[in-house]
Amino acid sequence: MAEAILQKMDPTLEVFSTGLHPDEQTDPVAIKVMNDIDIDMSMKKPKSYKEFEGMLMDYLITLCDGTKDRITAIDLPARHKIHLGFEDPRKAYCTEGQLIDIYRYMRDEIRNELDYFYTRILITESANR
Repeated sequence: MAEAILQKMDPTLEVFSTGLHPDEQTDPVAIKVMNDIDIDMSMKKPKSYKEFEGMLMDYLITLCDGTKDRITAIDLPARHKIHLGFEDPRKAYCTEGQLIDIYRYMRDEIRNELDYFYTRILITESANR
């Protein structure tokens, strides 16, 4: 979701989304809740961090709880590292309707955090160059 949100904010950004243990397919609930805000993720495919090992990133943003601690042993150099600790919604024990609400809440929280990151950090950094 984060990759798609940032790309929607600014299509000129080079954004990559990876996982430590990516699924085979993009989460269908994530696709559904992103469609609610007119972002199509249906063609996105999960990628492993291994595709990007050794590549210097300007920003490495980790999202899920525990990722920040496990990623230190991985060769993903970045000028800046930011952690946004969200719980994995797939671990929630609830009804399908509740799960969709959890995903929507997470989507909105991710969007709020990335909006702050984009407007307060990236734009400010660009203006100071």
